[in-house]
Amino acid sequence: MSTTVSGTGPDPVVVVAGAAPATAATAAPAGSAPPAAPARSRPHVVAFDMVRLIIMVFVVGVHTLSQAGGQVTVVLGAITTVFHTSRELFFLLTALVLTYNYGPGRRVRWLRFWRRRYWLVVPAYVAWTLIYYAFDGPGRGPFPGAVWHDLLHASARYHMYFLLVTMQVYLVFPLLRWVLAKTAGHHVALFVAACAYQVALTAAIQYHLVPAGPLAGWINEAGIGIWLESYVLYVVGGALAGWHFERICAVTRRYASARTVTLAAGFGVAAGLGAYFAEVCAGGQAPITASAVFQPVVVVEALAFGWALLAGGLLWSDRGAPHRKFFAAGSASSFGIYLAHPLVLQGLLFAASAGGVLAAVRGAPAALEVLVLLGAIVPVVYGASWVIASAARRTPLSLVLTGREYRTRKRARARGGKELRAGLCGESSCWLSRSC
Repeated sequence: MSTTVSGTGPDPVVVVAGAAPATAATAAPAGSAPPAAPARSRPHVVAFDMVRLIIMVFVVGVHTLSQAGGQVTVVLGAITTVFHTSRELFFLLTALVLTYNYGPGRRVRWLRFWRRRYWLVVPAYVAWTLIYYAFDGPGRGPFPGAVWHDLLHASARYHMYFLLVTMQVYLVFPLLRWVLAKTAGHHVALFVAACAYQVALTAAIQYHLVPAGPLAGWINEAGIGIWLESYVLYVVGGALAGWHFERICAVTRRYASARTVTLAAGFGVAAGLGAYFAEVCAGGQAPITASAVFQPVVVVEALAFGWALLAGGLLWSDRGAPHRKFFAAGSASSFGIYLAHPLVLQGLLFAASAGGVLAAVRGAPAALEVLVLLGAIVPVVYGASWVIASAARRTPLSLVLTGREYRTRKRARARGGKELRAGLCGESSCWLSRSC
C-alpha cells in the first residue's frame, strides 16, 4: 500500500492506494474521536469536485437558455425553471465550504481572513468588469462612470452578482459564525426561521404581495438579486450544513443510494415543474414570469438538489472517485470557467447569428431548440471556457482572471509538499476555487 498526492492546485489530498480517498467526509467514520487540535484548514472534500462540475453545467445551461434561446416558450421556461436553481446552490455551497473550513473550535484572525478572501476575489471582480466593458464597446456608457456603476451594481454581466454577494458573505461571516455558536442546540429552529423568511420573500417578489410603500421598495430591491438579503436561507442553511458536516455526511451515507439520489432530484424537478405549469396553465402567467428565479418553489428545488448532489458526491468518492483527475482539473478551474463563460457564449452567439444558425435554432420547434442549446451549445461553451481558464491559471494573470494566485511549477510543488506535511489545504476565493 502506497501513499500519493492527488489533485491540482495548492490543496493536495492524501490518497492511499487501494483505499478510498482520504477526505473529511471519508477519513473519519461517524462516532470517531475528533483530532486533538483543529488544523488551520480542513482536509479537501473530494465529493465537492463532482458537485462543482455539476453546478457549473447548470450555470452554463441556464445562461445559454436565457441568452441563446428566442422567445420564452412553455418548454423553454420549464427547463429554465429547473436550471435556475444553480444560483441558490451557489450560495448554499459557498456558506457550507466557509463554515466547514472555519467551523467550531477554530480560532480565526478575522483581519487576515478578510485580507486573504478579498485579495482572491476583488481583483477578478474588477478585471472582468473591465473586460466585459471593453468587449461591449461604447454602448455601455462613457468611461469611467459606466465601469464604476457596473462595479457597484454587479451589472457588467448577468453573472457578476455572485462575486458581489460573495463579498457580502465574507463581510458578515464572523457574525454568522457567532450566531451559530450562540444558537447551539436550536439550529433546527434557526433553519426553519430561515426557510420561512425565504418563502415569504420569494412569494412577495413573485406574486407582488406588497404593491406599495417602503416594504415594497425593499422587496423589489431584493428581487434584483445583488444583495445578501435575497439569499438568507441558502447562506444560513449552507452554514448549518458546514457546522454539522460530519453528522450530515453520516446521515446522508445511511440513506444515499442511486435510488434515493434519483428520487430526491426527481422530487425537486417535479416540484419545480408542477409549480411552473400551475402558474402557466391555471394562473395565466407568461412562461418568462412563471420561470423566474425568485419564487417559493425554488426553496424546495434547491434543498432537494442540494441533498442529491451531496449524496451523489459522497457515493462517487466512497466508490473510489472514478475519473477523479478529470473532476479535480475541472474543479480547480471552476472559478475561471464561471468568470469567462459569458464572454465565450457572446462570441459563439455572434458567430452563429452571422451564419444564420442562431435564427434557425430559434425558429425550430421548442423541444428541438432546447435539445440543441443544451446538447450542442452548452458543451462547446463549457469546454472553451475550461480551456481559457486552465491556460490563464498558468500565467502571471492567474489571480485577476481565475481568482487563484500564479505559481511556477517549482513553487507549486514546494508549497504542495509543505502543506501535505502540515495536513492543510489551500484557501481560495470561494467554493468554486476548491477552498476545501
